[in-house]
Amino acid sequence: MNDKNARIELRVTQSEKKKIARLAESCGLSQSEYVRQRTLGYAPRTVPPDVFFDFYQTLCRLCDEVADNVSPDTERKLLEVVDEIQQRLLLPEKSSAKQICKEVTTWQQQASGPSKDG
Repeated sequence: MNDKNARIELRVTQSEKKKIARLAESCGLSQSEYVRQRTLGYAPRTVPPDVFFDFYQTLCRLCDEVADNVSPDTERKLLEVVDEIQQRLLLPEKSSAKQICKEVTTWQQQASGPSKDG
């Protein structure tokens, strides 16, 4: 059962909406899910091409196949590489509140253009 019943509505310019749509699509997410993840501090990653997943699955299978024939140290290193690939390329990155505030300030400055005082 879907327990998402609360709504938040926001107004954006047409160009902002198009940008959000492009970014969400590049991450394989709906616009709602993309905005939800961003506002909760996650930086969704773009969806890697299918060839990446083929490579990743092959690497995981290779690790499984050689596990009995390598030293524990080598096996540990192989698993670390697989974990690092997963962390750096597949899982969304979490931003701190300070990082998010800095990003929003940058967006606001870009959207408003140069100040009349400057």
